[in-house]
Amino acid sequence: MRWSIISFLMIFCVSFAAGQTDSVLQAKLKERFSQSEFRYANVSLSVIDIESNTLVAGYRPKKVLVPASSLKLLTTLTGLHVLGSDFTFETELYYSGTIREDGTLDGDIILKGGGDPTLGSKKFENNLSFNALLSSIAQAIISSGINCINGNLVMDESAYDSYPIAPSWQWNDLGNYYASGAWGININENQYYIHFNNKTKIGARPKIKNIFPHVPKLDLSNEITIDSAGTGDQAYIFGGPYNYYKRIVGTIPQGSGTFSIKGSLPDPPSFMAYHLKKRLEKENISVLSSEIVFKPYKKKAKQSIKKYSSPTLDLIVTKANEESNNLYTESILKMIGLKKRSQGSGQNGINILMKYLMKYGVSKDQVILRDGSGLSARNNISSYAIAKFLAGVTTDIPREELLQYLPKAGYTGTVRSMLSRSSAKGHVWLKSGSMEAVQSYSGYIQTASGKWVSVSVIVNGFSAESSLIRSRLQKIIEDIYKLH
Repeated sequence: MRWSIISFLMIFCVSFAAGQTDSVLQAKLKERFSQSEFRYANVSLSVIDIESNTLVAGYRPKKVLVPASSLKLLTTLTGLHVLGSDFTFETELYYSGTIREDGTLDGDIILKGGGDPTLGSKKFENNLSFNALLSSIAQAIISSGINCINGNLVMDESAYDSYPIAPSWQWNDLGNYYASGAWGININENQYYIHFNNKTKIGARPKIKNIFPHVPKLDLSNEITIDSAGTGDQAYIFGGPYNYYKRIVGTIPQGSGTFSIKGSLPDPPSFMAYHLKKRLEKENISVLSSEIVFKPYKKKAKQSIKKYSSPTLDLIVTKANEESNNLYTESILKMIGLKKRSQGSGQNGINILMKYLMKYGVSKDQVILRDGSGLSARNNISSYAIAKFLAGVTTDIPREELLQYLPKAGYTGTVRSMLSRSSAKGHVWLKSGSMEAVQSYSGYIQTASGKWVSVSVIVNGFSAESSLIRSRLQKIIEDIYKLH
């Protein structure tokens, strides 16, 4: 009897230390997930009390599923801790050789990339646009006393490995703007626009009006047709990195003038070299040729001309999570790898993410990572792993600071339309994730009672309309908000 009492007390203490699940919320979750649209789907949900770091509610919490863009939180928040919120990506312009008295450079002009995903982007205040950047570089070269280049224009993209995309990204994504990958030199968001004339009859093939900016050697096979107005962009560009022949298939809506889609640049460093050479020629500065190097440029007698710094990482992370920007996230992943393992590769970055997950108490059996952005359909992770990470990272980055990096439900990002008429509005910060038959939400909730919880919910393999699944998950978020 004595041992039975001791055993009972031990079990009670262990259970108390591990935290108690909320029976009311558990019952509500069971009811929600018994609805017909979830009947054949795979679901994983976890709610973790941040103060006690324990699971207070869950539904198959350790089931591994495809998270889509919820995964960005692991990369961006780890990046903030590894690199620092004030970190900037650096791009350096310099020359090798010597400058003669007549202004001729016997050597090369080198643009050394630092993986800056915002180089030439218009998305940030005070950031140079693509054309403004070209002008700035040209003027910096002129100001250094160079008016003729008896050498090459070198694009040094050695900061990152030479394979810009994750190997498991889907073929139908690769030619589109959101799947450009992260290069040692990124430029203009690694994208270009294709403008169609959509003022024609349904079923017709619209003509391409123009491509901007100009992408040399690009060869487009236009197989687009016109669909009825309001059907949206259903066009896909097929063709991956270094591939200049692209097929455009699908439909665009009928309209009254111009409809635009965005493609991923086949080779951003080469694109940059082409346009910079053209800009220098406009300034009457001749260049022998251009060259792309994948290993660090090692010629001697190098002299810096100018450096370009990105916006600080806190701004980039906020933008990455609000817009679900794959380029920004993949570049952060590679920079993590570069800083911690001396090589800017996606796999090195993933190895660091795994260390952080295990540091925060996640078993490696619940995680399979193939990229840092969630675009790969071969990522698999449990909701428990994500929620546990989000709870754990508050020990390294203050919660109040973390909240500014996540979209606020009802206000910003891809969750701006959520909870618009709910009492939970203003108390929920979430990163959404979606792809075909995948929907997820992960982030933080301050419950009605003032408790702070991390939450992750992932649904895979549903056949219902995505809008219905999102509506159902919003109700669950509201249930969690009511947690006592």
